[in-house]
Amino acid sequence: MTSDRPQYWSILVPLAVLSAALGGCAPWTVRPIQQESSVVSSDSAFSPVGYVDSVWAAKLVPALLKSAPEARELLDAMAASRDEAEKRFGHREGGAAYVPVKGSGRALSLDTSSRNGLLMVDIAPFDGKPDISIQIGPVLRGTALRDATGLIRFTDFANQLQFADIANELNNRAGKTVLEPLDLKSLPGTMVDFAGVFALEGSGQPPIHGVVPVKLSAASPPEKEKQ
Repeated sequence: MTSDRPQYWSILVPLAVLSAALGGCAPWTVRPIQQESSVVSSDSAFSPVGYVDSVWAAKLVPALLKSAPEARELLDAMAASRDEAEKRFGHREGGAAYVPVKGSGRALSLDTSSRNGLLMVDIAPFDGKPDISIQIGPVLRGTALRDATGLIRFTDFANQLQFADIANELNNRAGKTVLEPLDLKSLPGTMVDFAGVFALEGSGQPPIHGVVPVKLSAASPPEKEKQ
C-alpha cells in the first residue's frame, strides 16, 4: 500500500513558508480617521492678529455694545448690591466676573503715573468725583475683552499660549483702533462717549474701575446746565 504522507507534507510546507512571509509584511496600513475639531490651530500657522480680525468688528464689539447697560444704571445697581449687579449684567469666566458698560460723562483728569494710564470720568449727576476710570494705555491690562462675552472659549484653541495671545491682541486692537486716534490730553474738561468692559472686583474707587474701551470719543464741552 502506497503512503500519501510525502504528498501531504509537500503541500503543507510551502503554505507555511508563504504564511510566515505575509505575516511579516502587512498588505495595508490602518490609519485613524481625523476627526473634525473646533480648535483654531495647533501649529505655527496660528495668527492672533488674523483671529482678532475675524471677530473684532463682526462679533465682539457688537456683542458688548448690545449687552452693556448705561453707566448710571450700572452704578445704581452696584450701589444697591454688587452681587445682584453681577447676576444681572455680568458674565463669569475663570473665577472672575466681567461687566460691559456704556454711556457718556465728563472727563475729569488723566492719570499717567504708570504705563497703564487711566481717564477719570464723572457720570451725571455731576459732583466732580470720578465714577469710572477708563484704561488709556499705552499698556492695557487684563483679559476682559476676551472673557466678557463667552464668544471666545479656551476650548477653541490648541493651548494656553494661544489663548493668552488672543487676550493680548484684543488689548492691542483696542489701543490701535480706539485710543491711538485720540488726542488724549485734550479730553479733560470735555464730555466723552464711551463703551467697554471691566472686571468686577472688590469694592474701591472709582466704583467702575479699569474699563477697557471699545469706544471712546470726545462729545462736547460739558454743559453748565447739567451741573
